[in-house]
Amino acid sequence: MTRYVGYIAMSLDGFIADAEGGVGWLDRFDEKLGDAGGYAEFIEGVDALVSGRKTHEQVLGWGWPYGERANYVLTRQPGYTADHVTISGEVETIAAEIGKAGHKCVWIVGGGETQRAALDAGMFDTLRIFIMPILLGGGLPLFAPGNEHDLTLTACAELPGGVLQIDYANED
Repeated sequence: MTRYVGYIAMSLDGFIADAEGGVGWLDRFDEKLGDAGGYAEFIEGVDALVSGRKTHEQVLGWGWPYGERANYVLTRQPGYTADHVTISGEVETIAAEIGKAGHKCVWIVGGGETQRAALDAGMFDTLRIFIMPILLGGGLPLFAPGNEHDLTLTACAELPGGVLQIDYANED
């Protein structure tokens, strides 16, 4: 059975990116946080990713740090293509492809519209959210508007640099 996970940072005021879609504001936490958030262990267990087109293109610009993991991209842009990815405009189509491929652990990478589409489709099993001690004052929210969902808090930890890690299980 496939397990869908979230692992994402947001500002204290709920934004995952600034108004231009940039995440450079996270860089100031790298040295303080180190791997206290368990990223190395987390990514080791991930065998596929789901992202939106804009997030996919942004990550490609960083030099694709995810190795040979399968990658699925949600987009509404007709004719969008990319090497070594499965492209779809619907989260249900990607979920079906993931099921056929037999992936064990799929990271819903983002952005906010992708996070919401996956949540509304019932894909998330767990969410790990890092709340960074910064107020951006605007930007792209963690979740785009959508349906109401009940989540259960499973863990909470204070990390170096004033970062909070909050883990939730999806009850839907």
